[in-house]
Amino acid sequence: MSEEKPLLAWAQRKWRAYRAARRSAAELNPGGILRLALEVRALAEAARRVCPPERRLQSRIRGIHEEMRRLAELAATPEFRHLGAEKRQLLRRGLVDSREHLLRVLGQAPAPTRFLQ
Repeated sequence: MSEEKPLLAWAQRKWRAYRAARRSAAELNPGGILRLALEVRALAEAARRVCPPERRLQSRIRGIHEEMRRLAELAATPEFRHLGAEKRQLLRRGLVDSREHLLRVLGQAPAPTRFLQ
């Protein structure tokens, strides 16, 4: 019985490592990056509508929206698959950072009315 526990623990570690590798591969494939870019683009659109019309902030939001549009077009091309894993990882990290930044901006936006809905 004592031999079964180390074997079970080993199998569990291998299974977890396999699942983590599959998750990482799915996040870095063009479809995963495309989904993340579309999510960031939707957040930028929401931020554009909700945030005050401050020129500098709106300019940054428009820039993010345009970059996500170009990235979505690029991710749909066959050449994107030839991009190295390190570059895709950096790209994904940048997208996650942009998403977090937009979520913070949306959280700090003033309420559109004074009345609770």
